[in-house]
Amino acid sequence: MTETTSNSTNALSAPLPWQGAQWAQLCRAFAASQLAHAYLLSGSEGLGKSLFADSFARYVLCLNPIAQSTVGGLAESVVACGTCTNCLKGGTGNHPDILTIEPEEGSKNIKIDQIRWLSEFVIRSSHSGGAKVAIIQGAHLLNANAANALLKTLEEPNDKTHVILVSDHPGRLVATIRSRCQKLAFQVPRADIAAAWLQAIIGVGNVDSILEASDMRPLIALQLAGGDSLQARAQFLQGICDVKTGKKSIQQVLALIAKNGESEVLQHFSAFLSKLTKYSLTGIQENEDDPALQSMYTLLVPSKEKSLAQTVASSLAHFYTEVETARRQLTSSTNPNPQLIMESILWQWSKLNLH
Repeated sequence: MTETTSNSTNALSAPLPWQGAQWAQLCRAFAASQLAHAYLLSGSEGLGKSLFADSFARYVLCLNPIAQSTVGGLAESVVACGTCTNCLKGGTGNHPDILTIEPEEGSKNIKIDQIRWLSEFVIRSSHSGGAKVAIIQGAHLLNANAANALLKTLEEPNDKTHVILVSDHPGRLVATIRSRCQKLAFQVPRADIAAAWLQAIIGVGNVDSILEASDMRPLIALQLAGGDSLQARAQFLQGICDVKTGKKSIQQVLALIAKNGESEVLQHFSAFLSKLTKYSLTGIQENEDDPALQSMYTLLVPSKEKSLAQTVASSLAHFYTEVETARRQLTSSTNPNPQLIMESILWQWSKLNLH
């Protein structure tokens, strides 16, 4: 085994600094020839689960693993070398022993034909003479027929083929599939770890406000730092504040949402509602240097009466579940109407009693 140091080329290669425990767990199992037939990687969006799955697949096939520090020198782990024959093929997505399945372009679901490819992949011999790895990105997007086909594949494991399911919403997978997988959960990292990683990548600037805006999900924060997303978020939060105060109509805010994408703005809405619920109970404002949040905090004056504060918090919590339901509907296979979903959410928000 050789050794290398951290540089920008591994900035977005797993294991990321907050993934050390999960990476070490799988590496130990692999070294002992005890990798499970199937794993379910779960956790919030923006934690790097897909990167983790891709990187681990390359590590399993690598001919010369190396020791490497993560960005910022926060941890060290054994990873794929990136230069052997298997790594070069895997890095371009052309290794015949790695199969990645995700919704096809223009589709919101994973279909049965794609799982049939997986079934064929599982039974065929390895081209490199070692293990094979199949990755299902967005596994919760399997349609019913695809889920049934996957279950049959998982019920007939192949010793040298490993299936990795990646999901932001594992509860939407059928229970029988979940029961066939070993679970690997990913948590939101500590603020200092996330900040050090993000700072090492984007350089100068205040990363704390970006991480707060991302609800402490580092890869979402990286997206926010790289474009106009922070401005779009601020415009949306101001827009829903204006709907609440009557300064803007629902139709005006819908036009703003259409420019930025329904899923993204609902993600911001969910994160804000969590903060607003805490504020209704404690009176403590988070991230005081965020103007977008500050304008929203003005909508609510925390009550000194415990029962009233709990009533407002309960209303906010109920509305939060409505927003999360809307997010799930947007990715469902029932051809949802995004405008109708957003109209409903904004109407409910406009009528929500915060006093």
